[in-house]
Formats: sequence, structure tokens, C-alpha cells
Amino acid sequence: MYEEIRKQQEAKMPMYRMIPKPVPVCYIGAGKALKVGELLNLYGVRKAAVITDGSLRAIGLPDPMIKAIEQAGVETVIIDRITPDPTFGVVEEALKTCLDNGCDGVVAMGGGSVLDTAKMVSVCASTGQAPMELAGSMKVKGIALPFIAIPTTAGTGSETTIAAAISMTDTHKKVPVADPNLVPDCAVLDPELTVGLPASITAFTGMDALTHAAEAMVSVYCDPEAARLAKAAVKLIFENLENVMEEPADLKSRENLLVASFLGGMAFTRTMVGYVHGFAHNIGGKYGVPHGLANAVLLPHIMNFYKDVCERELAELWDVIAPEQNGLSAAEKANGFIKRIETLNRALGIPERLERFPESGIDAICEAGFQETHTMYPVPKYMTEEDAKEILGKICKKGE
Repeated sequence: MYEEIRKQQEAKMPMYRMIPKPVPVCYIGAGKALKVGELLNLYGVRKAAVITDGSLRAIGLPDPMIKAIEQAGVETVIIDRITPDPTFGVVEEALKTCLDNGCDGVVAMGGGSVLDTAKMVSVCASTGQAPMELAGSMKVKGIALPFIAIPTTAGTGSETTIAAAISMTDTHKKVPVADPNLVPDCAVLDPELTVGLPASITAFTGMDALTHAAEAMVSVYCDPEAARLAKAAVKLIFENLENVMEEPADLKSRENLLVASFLGGMAFTRTMVGYVHGFAHNIGGKYGVPHGLANAVLLPHIMNFYKDVCERELAELWDVIAPEQNGLSAAEKANGFIKRIETLNRALGIPERLERFPESGIDAICEAGFQETHTMYPVPKYMTEEDAKEILGKICKKGE
């Protein structure tokens, strides 16, 4: 049934591997966000568009950085009307503010939505292209403005990926944008910026990073470099995520999770993702379910579906998190890794079902998830409709 899709994905692999995947210069550590002004000076920026969101502005999180930028002699233009799951309309408004004020550099502080918006602004302000022109792959006609990304969540990895996800203004359907020119020049991983996150956001974004690493590991496009990155991310997440939930002010664990998110972003940039993201994107877009939450709930089910063809890869992930238990068979290790995902979900307070996703929506999500996954992602095993609906039936709100 899917033989032709499989052949198409395998035919694309050499070309995909040839696409440059730049890695931003990375600055790691508490207080590093206060050095952004010095970095802007290195790039010759005189007026920076500082892109963030209203909730971060309300609590003053970007203020010390903004002050440090201005003390370094760089003017700032604050753009803070960025919404979750930003639309092309949101991007166009931010771009207009950037252009009208003559900004020659971009700084983004926030989660994935802010960083994705800033990616679009940085390239469109430089190339003169309209945001909608970038929809799809390899559409950017030049390099971006100097761009520094400062994530405030440890999950999306957007600060190191070649992709952005922007929603259509009218339908809110997510549209992927992918181009090496979207990668920031610098990523600043400052754990102090994540200390005040609500526990639920810490949990959801941590599981988002774990999903990136796990889907990279089992991808048909996975190579030794991607596997190395994925394993490192998985190890850091299992060693630090529960600890951060118990000790929110633990800066070292916070820093490790930011690094894990960065590594997971590097991994899936090399491999793309799979069914977890295919379904999660559409559940989130249609029902407003946080992306990391949808990923977390779907992840063990999808890994279990892949298990018979990805036993070795899942066993290798088990070896990363439980090296002392090396007397098990590959099958036992693969099962053990999936069980550890389930155990981690329970420890983080993540439910088994998504209350906003009704049973009546299964058919539509199945169709949309298949459309996204089968046209874009090199999954190791294809689902039938029966397979997909069985899994979606296990994670939707029962009886509705």
C-alpha cells in the first residue's frame, strides 16, 4: 500500500542529506543573555528588533537583556505581539515594525512561537520576500539579518533548526517553512530564563525535546551523527527533567535541559520527525492542545507501533538511560524504554488522554496526520487507518 511512498522518501534521502544544516554559535550558562549586546556589536548591528511575547514582557523577563543591549550602544525596537502558534498575519505585522524602524538585526527571546516568528522576520527583512513566499522548502533568496535566539523553554530546539511552523491566518492550519538560512547566527542558552516557568510548561517542553530525539533515532534518515545527538539528548532529559520538576531553581539541571533541547533540534534537523508530530500538529491546531502535551501522550504509543522494526534503535536508547541493566535482550530493552516513557509521563503529571481532543475528531485527525506524515516524514513503518484510529482512540477524550 505504501511502497510508492517509501520509494519516494528513500529517493529524497541523498538530496536531503546534502542540504546544509548550519549550527549556530552557542553560548551556554547563567547570565549569558546579558551578553547579547556585545554579540550584536560583533555583527555591527546598530538597531535590533527584539521579538518576544506579551506574557514575558508583562513579567519583565526580557528587560535586563534589553537594558544590556542599549548599554552596549545598540538601539532596540520591541515587538511583543507574538501569539502561540503564530499566523502569517502575526509575522507580517512583526516584519512591518522591523522594516518601518530600520532594524538591521534581530533578537528573539521566548518559546518556539517567538523564535519561529523571528526566523521569518530575519530573512524577510533582508531578502524583501513576503512571509507567504517562504512556505515550503528552500525558498529563501539570500541570507538573513544578524539573528540571535534566546529560548525561554527547553523543548522546541527552534534555536538550531532549519524549520519554522507558521499557521495560515484564516484556517490556522500549520504550514512548514524550511531553509538553512532560517538558522540563527547565535543561540544563547541561559538557564536563569527558564526558572520561572510553570511546572506544566517545563514538563510539556521537556517531553517535546524527548520526542524530537526519539523520532530522530528511529527515522529512516537517521545516520550515526543524528543517533549520537539523539542519544545525548535522551540521556540529559531522563537525568534532569524530573529533578527540575522537584527543584525548579536547580540551574545546572535547567541548563542541561536547554542543551538537550538544542541537541534534539540538531538531531531531528538531520532526520525529520514522524507520526507523533504528524498527529500532534493537527490535534494542536484543531483543538488547541499544547504541542508538547500532545507529543508526550502520543509518544509511547507510536514507539510501540514502531517497535518490531526499530527494536535495535529503541534498545540503544534503553542502554543510554539504564546502562547498568545490560543483561537484557534487545526486545526487553526496547519494551523497557517505552515503559520508561510512560513512567516519566506519569511522574510529570501528564495524562493518558487529551481532554480537548474528542472521539468525534479521530477521522479528521487521522486524515490530516496521514497527509502531513506521508508527504514529509521518512517513518520506519507505515500505519493503516485501523492502526492510526486504534492509537488515536486510546488518547482522545473517551466517549465524545
